[in-house]
Amino acid sequence: MHHKWLIWSSKLLWIVGLFGLILFGYHLEQIINQKANETFKNILSLFWFNATAPFIFGLYISLLFVKRWSFKFNPPLFLCVTVPCLIVSFYPPVVYTFASITTSDSSFSANIPFWFFKINSFGIAPIVAGLTFFASLFRGIQLSKN
Repeated sequence: MHHKWLIWSSKLLWIVGLFGLILFGYHLEQIINQKANETFKNILSLFWFNATAPFIFGLYISLLFVKRWSFKFNPPLFLCVTVPCLIVSFYPPVVYTFASITTSDSSFSANIPFWFFKINSFGIAPIVAGLTFFASLFRGIQLSKN
């Protein structure tokens, strides 16, 4: 009986944490948008937020799927799903950051293919990267063997 209450309470605590994370993320996004609109130059923080926030949400969602917190590395999941999604997600902010650091004037340009922005428009790649990160490092949901 105690075990069932622990399961139910942990899931309810998770949903409360999710709503808190959503509210915090919304507030932070409003602050970053306001700063970017005021300065018209500092859009790097917006790029980083748009890559990092969905990744954090993916990490948080993955907490539901980790069965045991014992380290069991899953190389195919990590190398074939997590790493490509991380590259696609964080390539634009990293390139823009290096371009802004290496150029002396405030206007800089970086050659980023337009399809990177299409892929990242819904934030699915960073969510998948965060979700599969924990699942590839710990015992996540295992596929059933028929």
